[in-house]
Amino acid sequence: MNTPFEISASGMNERPTSPRSGRRDQPLLTPTSGMVLVAVALAGCAEGTTAPDSVDQLASAAVAALAADAALEDLATMDEVVPGPGGAFAAPQRAGNFERERTVTYYDAAGAEQDAFDALTTASIRFVLSIEGEVSREGFFASVERHRDTRVTGLLGEEETRTWNGEGDSRWERVRVNDEGEHSYEAEASLVIDDVVRAVDRVAHPWPLSGTITRAVEITITNGPNGDETRERTVVITFDGTQFATLTIDGEPANDIDLETREGRNPLRRHQPGRGGRP
Repeated sequence: MNTPFEISASGMNERPTSPRSGRRDQPLLTPTSGMVLVAVALAGCAEGTTAPDSVDQLASAAVAALAADAALEDLATMDEVVPGPGGAFAAPQRAGNFERERTVTYYDAAGAEQDAFDALTTASIRFVLSIEGEVSREGFFASVERHRDTRVTGLLGEEETRTWNGEGDSRWERVRVNDEGEHSYEAEASLVIDDVVRAVDRVAHPWPLSGTITRAVEITITNGPNGDETRERTVVITFDGTQFATLTIDGEPANDIDLETREGRNPLRRHQPGRGGRP
């Protein structure tokens, strides 16, 4: 059996870019194959292909998909909080259809609340957001609830960068990571956003310059090889100013996340040190 992708113990992988063709990295999965974590495991493997043959591997792969999707939504939310030129907010793209409740509070340099955003005197913004709905990407579907309490600082005056910090929690239900539906997942996670720095000039620096997003995830696989089983994973996504953020699971590099992924597409890529010009 020939397959167009590999799945490692730490997550889902793709084929690398061909140096001759210069083609952009292909997604981990094709629209027709989905994430097929279970499909590969049950159908057997071609020579040279590694399938997720344990609950631990299945859990890690599913957690990578959940965390990558959530991180892109985190970044999209950041884009709509601080008004851009002319006072307009960005219109971020998302892979889901959500009901949203949000509270925005502006503060000056002394910490006093302001009635509205002021480009010169607003020093920070607190943004509290709750969302509920369904998210769908290539081969991935889930019902999700997320709550986020974040603060962006460094806004005072004519700033060049802004820094995000915050915390939150998430819950996923009816998670499907393959077309066949042999397994489904439920998960809960806590969130910490730590010093994610973003440039004001998004043309010159479109990607976060530094910082991390950490999720401590408890995931339950239903109808697994041994029935329902639960695993815990810590996922850290690290930004370095390039198009590709590094995703680690329990301290081990698992994947890269393509921050330029189009709406509804799969953002996970095989981890490659030095990708995107990073050190």
